[in-house]
Amino acid sequence: MQTPKSPAIFQQRPAPGQTSAFTLIELLVVVLIIAILAALLLPTLANAKLKANGTKCISNLHQLQIGWTSYANDNTDKITQNIASDVGGGRFATDPTATDCQPGQSDASWCLGDVSNNGNTYPETSPNWIIHGLLYQYVGNVKCYKCPVDTKMGANNIPTIRSYSMNSWMDGVPAWQNLTDQVDFTKLTQIIQMSSAAAMVFTEENPASINDGYWAQNLDTPGMWVDSPAVYHIKACSMVFADGHSQIRTWRDTNVLNGVYGGAAGFACDPGNPQDLEWVQSHVTVKIE
Repeated sequence: MQTPKSPAIFQQRPAPGQTSAFTLIELLVVVLIIAILAALLLPTLANAKLKANGTKCISNLHQLQIGWTSYANDNTDKITQNIASDVGGGRFATDPTATDCQPGQSDASWCLGDVSNNGNTYPETSPNWIIHGLLYQYVGNVKCYKCPVDTKMGANNIPTIRSYSMNSWMDGVPAWQNLTDQVDFTKLTQIIQMSSAAAMVFTEENPASINDGYWAQNLDTPGMWVDSPAVYHIKACSMVFADGHSQIRTWRDTNVLNGVYGGAAGFACDPGNPQDLEWVQSHVTVKIE
């Protein structure tokens, strides 16, 4: 007589008319697993987005720097003029289509006007400020002038058009407050006085201080910032140098990190972290020997 085998696994089948379904406990376990996975993935996705934005910003600056160098190569080594709006002869800051702003004229500049709420006929949101600037023919893309992280809005809640400014000592008009003891580079060949790898050309500017395209610093006031850098990239900002290399520099100065801006009078650096201002001042110009 054959002994019947005991089933290894007993499976309960649903009664006729019933269907099998997840229990509440099983659903909660699944939801918990999904939540844990999402919590693990979100920082990775966020970091990937930040890295992508930083890469795009660096690419923008690289395009501006190529245009800046190309302009000089086409103009007997002359660096594109970099006008401060408060001395821009009027038309520079009010009408980018004016004859005065055309290449070779008094108000021509790498970019025109400013991106603060100035109430001009052409608002800070108009691409004409970029298109009629000296560099645009070499860059060819308005989007290259704006960092993807910069969400600053202008008139009628329209995004402003520029995040970057040029070092005021790169053919700045005037040299900051007409200082005569610091080199205002007007030609590429002059930059050898401080080395092209050390000479900052473009940087992201604090959205509170950005107006014209002229980013001013003064070596005669070692404890004072004039214009402020931005902190779009986790306490850091992008910049590009005359030799073509770029970097994202992290700031420690608490006044910079807090977005402090003091207007033309400038603002004091954080006395506990003076190295940021010292570094910047060593990368904008040199004293005349």
